[in-house]
Amino acid sequence: MYRILGSDGNEYGPVSAEQLRQWIAEKRVNGETRVQGDDGVWRFLREVTELVVLLQPPVLPSSPPVSSTEARSITSDFEGDYDGDYDLDVVACLTSAWRLLQQQFSTLFGPTIMYVLILFGLGILGALPYIGVLFSLCSFVIGAPLMAGLYVLYLRVIRGETPPLGSLFDGFRRMFGNLFLEQWVQAILASLPLLAGFIVLFFSVGLTVIMGLAKGSASWPAFAALVPGLGLILLGLPVTIFLTVNWMFSLPMILDQRVDFLTAMKRSWRQVSRHWWSCLALSVVISILNLFGMLCCLVGLLVTVPISILATMYAYETVIHGRKAS
Repeated sequence: MYRILGSDGNEYGPVSAEQLRQWIAEKRVNGETRVQGDDGVWRFLREVTELVVLLQPPVLPSSPPVSSTEARSITSDFEGDYDGDYDLDVVACLTSAWRLLQQQFSTLFGPTIMYVLILFGLGILGALPYIGVLFSLCSFVIGAPLMAGLYVLYLRVIRGETPPLGSLFDGFRRMFGNLFLEQWVQAILASLPLLAGFIVLFFSVGLTVIMGLAKGSASWPAFAALVPGLGLILLGLPVTIFLTVNWMFSLPMILDQRVDFLTAMKRSWRQVSRHWWSCLALSVVISILNLFGMLCCLVGLLVTVPISILATMYAYETVIHGRKAS
C-alpha cells in the first residue's frame, strides 16, 4: 500500500498499486507525483521500481519483445533515490531562476513578502523591553520550518505546480520537529570550529577590562591582545564554511522528501561533496547578489532574494535528483 502527496500539498491513502494505475489512466497521478512506500521515504512515482511500469503504455502483441539488457537500462533510471554524479552549472541555475521569476512573479511575490514581513515583525517586537525575548525565542523556533516551507513552495513552482499561499506554512504541519532539530544541530556543529577563538577573545577582552577597572579606568584592549582569538577564529572559519556548504540542501530535503534530519544531513553531505567547489561557487555568487540587493536601499532584495532561492532550488534538483536546470 502507498500514500501519495497531492498537488494541493495534502497526503492521500493508503492506496493500492491497482488504484494508482486507475488514477494514472485518469491523469490524476503522474510520474512527478510523490509516493510513500512501506519504508516511509517519499519518492517520485517514476523512481519507484515496482510502480514505474504503471507509467508505461501497454505493449501491443505485434511489438517486438524488449531484451533483458534494455529492460535493465529502463528501470535503472528509476531505482530509488538519485545517488550518482551530476554537473552543477551555476550560470544555468541563475539564468533559469531569472527566467522563471519573470514568468511566475505573481505566484512567488506573495509568499516571499509574507515570509519577510513575519521575520521583520518578529525582529521589531524582539526589541521591545521585557517581552522582547519571547518574540526573539519565537523567531528561533519558527525560522527553520518557515524557511523550509518557502524553499519547497519555490521548488513546486519549478516543477510546474501553482502552490497556494498557505504552502508557506507546510513546515509547521509536517516535519516540524525534524526541521527544528536540523537547524540547531547544523548551527551547533558548524559553530564548533569557531568556539575556541571566541572563548579566547572573550577572556582577552574581559581580563583587559577587569584590569583597567582595578586601576580606575576601563579601556578597550590593544589589538595585540585580540590577535590570538582572532587568529583561532580565522583558522576555524574554513571548516565552518565547509560544513555549511555540505548541509546546504538538508532543510528543503526534509520537507520535500519527508525524511528525518539525520538522513537529510547525510545525503546532502554525500551529494554536495561530489562537487563541493561548484556548490561553494553558487553560494558565493548568491551572497554577492544579495549584497547588491541590500545596497539598492534594500528594495533590490525583492528581486535578488527570489532569484537566490530559485537558483538554490534549481541546484537542489540537480544535486539531489540529477535533473539539470534548463
